[in-house]
Amino acid sequence: MTAKKSKNKAKSQKTWRQKFKSLFWKLILLASAFLFILVIYSDAQIKKQFEGKRWQLPAKVYSQPLELAEGKSLTPTRLKQELELLGYRKTVKATRPGDYEQYGDYFYIYVRPFKFWDEAFEASEVAFNLSGAKVAQLRDHVNGEPLQFARLDPLLIGQIYPNHQEDRLLVKLEQVPESLKQALLVTEDRDFYDHMGISFKGIARAVWYNLNNDGRAHGGSTITQQLVKNYFLTRERSLWRKFREAIMSVILEVRYEKDEILQAYFNEVFFGQERNRAIHGVGLASHYFFDKDISNLTPAQSALLVAILKGPSSFDPYRKPESAIKRRNLVLSLMQQAGYLTEQEYQEQIVTTLAVVKKPKLRLSKVPAFMDLVKRQLKQNYSEEELNSEGLRIFTSLDPVTQRYLEKRIDSSVSQIEKQRGIKAGSLQTAMLITEANSGKILALVGDRKEGFSGFNRALDAKRQIGSVIKPFVLAAALNKKPNMQLNSMVQDSPISLKQRDGSSWQPKNYDNKFHGNVTLFEAMTRSYNIPIIKLGQQVGLDTVADFIEQAGAKDVRALDALPLGVLELSPLELTELYQTIASGGLKIRPSAIEAVTNNKGQLLERYPINAEMVMSDIHNYLIKANLMEVAKTGTAKQLKQRIPWTQFAGKTGTTNDLKDSWFVGFSEQHLGVVWVGRDDNQSANISGSTAALPVFVDIFEGVNTESLKLGYQPEIEWQLIDLNSGKLAGDGCQRTASIPFSYGKAPTEKANCGAY
Repeated sequence: MTAKKSKNKAKSQKTWRQKFKSLFWKLILLASAFLFILVIYSDAQIKKQFEGKRWQLPAKVYSQPLELAEGKSLTPTRLKQELELLGYRKTVKATRPGDYEQYGDYFYIYVRPFKFWDEAFEASEVAFNLSGAKVAQLRDHVNGEPLQFARLDPLLIGQIYPNHQEDRLLVKLEQVPESLKQALLVTEDRDFYDHMGISFKGIARAVWYNLNNDGRAHGGSTITQQLVKNYFLTRERSLWRKFREAIMSVILEVRYEKDEILQAYFNEVFFGQERNRAIHGVGLASHYFFDKDISNLTPAQSALLVAILKGPSSFDPYRKPESAIKRRNLVLSLMQQAGYLTEQEYQEQIVTTLAVVKKPKLRLSKVPAFMDLVKRQLKQNYSEEELNSEGLRIFTSLDPVTQRYLEKRIDSSVSQIEKQRGIKAGSLQTAMLITEANSGKILALVGDRKEGFSGFNRALDAKRQIGSVIKPFVLAAALNKKPNMQLNSMVQDSPISLKQRDGSSWQPKNYDNKFHGNVTLFEAMTRSYNIPIIKLGQQVGLDTVADFIEQAGAKDVRALDALPLGVLELSPLELTELYQTIASGGLKIRPSAIEAVTNNKGQLLERYPINAEMVMSDIHNYLIKANLMEVAKTGTAKQLKQRIPWTQFAGKTGTTNDLKDSWFVGFSEQHLGVVWVGRDDNQSANISGSTAALPVFVDIFEGVNTESLKLGYQPEIEWQLIDLNSGKLAGDGCQRTASIPFSYGKAPTEKANCGAY
């Protein structure tokens, strides 16, 4: 019986061992299959991401650069504002790019290197005087040779990010200085060139350190593992993630050379956050912390970058300089112990300051309305994917100093209008554009009174009736249609009734609710009388007027009776395009924000040239400009002459029905400005062009350095003193006169008998 039990027990144990053995090998087989699938999947993932587009690089958008040339107008204040925005440092001795010296009107600037779309500039030392607010004696500071031209690096005004808001400047391993390589290896992974992705020595060293240092954690991850964790995986802490990290690290080491992995690591590492921008890679970090190219880092600066990697928040040199310098000195000590620094080099480097540059507050300017326009224009030629990931470099026409001044001034200007007119604070809104008068390049743009607002862009999207700012185009259409018509032509300012399609009668009035009898077109424009311009439109033909306005840049213009009073709805940008025709000498030019686009290597992809089409003759443009100069001198915009007497402008006010919208368009020799003021709900604001938009324009241009408008000599133009009551040559005793230009040979020959008045 006992023998039988023993036999059964042995049989049972054998069966159990067989089952266990069978289960064990099944589990091994399953684990092997799982591991095989994991390896295949991980290998495919690594190959796809690592060999393809490794990083999404945001498109960088730059302002126009400040150009220096002999005789160019430039004030010391304007130059210093530009240098401040760019983050240049005023020093006693300029020793590195980004420094400058000033002694009265003398400036010496150590200009940073920069690759523009048309030319690459090395770092250069430029000296010049600003004598009489003009650039003089421009020369190379090193050899004293005169220079015809120089330009500063442009301001980075924004970036078009991928979803994760990462930013980096890619570098090749050969660009990385030896001091940075050694600082990283001696601190993070001494056996990098010996292991296969996982370092058991490093793990053992980390365990020993953790057991003997009060429980403070010390990682045992290799550089390869850190790259895998940051580039391919999430930051969750789990055994599964660590397992995947180890598998992928080995695969990465098998697939790629050590230098490829190290280069990828240098471009991936995270150095902290600037607002919503994540700073990645040593290339960008070098510029961010030291304002220098990575190849020029000192050993101490290399050590600081490696120190920051340990904890971008814990060792932030701006917020925690003591911790940063302590960690940096530890890295320097490790470099010295490993023989990468001599004792003398170590002692020299350890006593240096952190030497991080003071971060300019305005280095990345908030220009959401302008950036909105840039994106819209880019999307005509580039996909969202290209803009988010290709690292394109966008060169724009934005003038950063003018833009900054506009942003800072416009809210207080609108607030002052509300206060003066008893309007509820915050109820008015505004939009403004400033362009180059002759080219249409957009220099500044705001779509809201609040600085940095990134919501509804009124400059591009707020379409409102434009009111009397349309009148110069009615006059231009008349001059073009009727060869004998001149600015002294008389129109009856008397009641008019126009039958509408619904059978009703429209009886328009002047703004002052008065009738002025016979008036010259010159005076009707200067005083912005409504009825004479309506009658002029009727004489010429509303279809003719509508066609001319479309030729000048507007779209879908309807030939309505009220067209001469501005029932046409345009956005501020569209009105800017319309007036660009007058400001640029009769050329139809579409305002543009972009100059050129390059790829991330600096190769030109596209140039945005100025396309111009003549739609208004030189003579007619001259007459219109002269009339609008009188508007700014004695007419509805005379506030311009009163408050900025040193600069001659031309301009036109615009007011819409029920005092809803206030417009003003003005231009000098250099600049064209368009201002809209009104309410977002399109209700009456009780404002006119001269009481709201014009004061905003004046407030802004009091601080914008611009040249007076010059009509210049035109051989086909003659000027005569005209009696405004009759349109004839002014005779003795005439009281109401004006100097008016005429097409040569079209001026009146008969003198007015003013003694009869």
